[in-house]
Amino acid sequence: MSRIVLVDGAAGFLGSAVVETLSRAGFRVRATDRPGSMLPSGVGVEHAHADLENDELAPLFSGVTHAVHVAGLFDLAASRDALTRANVHVAARVAEAARVADVSRFVHVSSVTVHGRPSTSPLRESAPMRGGTPYEVSKREGERAVRAVAERGLPCVIVRPSGIYGPRGRYGLAAAIAAMVLAKARTRGHRSLRGGPRMTHVHVEDVARAIALVLDEQQTRAADVLGRAFFVADETPIRWGDLLAFLERELDVRESDPIELSWLRTRALLAALRLTPRARLARTNDTLARGWERLVRENDLVPALLPRIDPHAYDYFLGDHVYDTSALAALGFRCEHPDPRAGLRETIAWYRRERWLPPNEVAPAPRAGDPRSA
Repeated sequence: MSRIVLVDGAAGFLGSAVVETLSRAGFRVRATDRPGSMLPSGVGVEHAHADLENDELAPLFSGVTHAVHVAGLFDLAASRDALTRANVHVAARVAEAARVADVSRFVHVSSVTVHGRPSTSPLRESAPMRGGTPYEVSKREGERAVRAVAERGLPCVIVRPSGIYGPRGRYGLAAAIAAMVLAKARTRGHRSLRGGPRMTHVHVEDVARAIALVLDEQQTRAADVLGRAFFVADETPIRWGDLLAFLERELDVRESDPIELSWLRTRALLAALRLTPRARLARTNDTLARGWERLVRENDLVPALLPRIDPHAYDYFLGDHVYDTSALAALGFRCEHPDPRAGLRETIAWYRRERWLPPNEVAPAPRAGDPRSA
């Protein structure tokens, strides 16, 4: 029997990797995303654009035997209403359509952020879901909406990836990399951090492989996966300061006034950031965006990345975010990118090769009085 898997959010960072992985695994893939989006191609991949929030979903699920719900809004600064629509209401609609279509398995992509700041290290999937920011709440409520459908017969598995990075990634560590490159182009030192809590990250290809594992009845038994949630993270917890120092070396960025992170200093820095007026943060991000636009123009780059300050992201400096992946390992899963430093080195090389980043030698940003600044 032909296995046809619907993958939504297929034009995005993770969705495109899932499409590629499932295609190689022998599934026929129906890739969908918003009208006008560029969908990935491959052997056995068909395209079906759809608006998941408003369109009738039954035609999208016609003939589908499996489904992976990747689509969602990953923006820590988005409004609560936008996050609820994208991460809760759409998840419920897609899950219900999958139930009506009688799919064999449905994988819902959630996030470790449902737990908020971990209370223990490493954290297990059974820990309370205490996420409190609008984004964290939306991912938590999205899980609950899908589980409500599962109680009515949807064979569902939930995966909770840690911070995802890799080729084509535009957010998270990608924004930090862009900020460092911009600092270098301005011939300024990058004010870095030292020490700090630990976090496990995960390469996008490993997340896609984990999704393929729990989706496929030929690899995992229903009794071992259905109704369960699985963390997906690499095997190497790394302190934020060590990771930033590694990126500085890879990007050849000169550090200036490194800040040694302590609990009290971190809390003080975050408190100051949270007290910064929203308008001032917006102006700062506008300045960063203009600087990046100029760097892109001067170096003939693809305008894909963007440095940005997001106060909610800095919560990760307040405690360890290390996740116990023994449940996934018990299914036979092993990361192909167990250490984020090796994976990030490859990712930076990809960014440079695809001209998302300049080569090591970049055109310096124009100074005041320079004709190029006009």
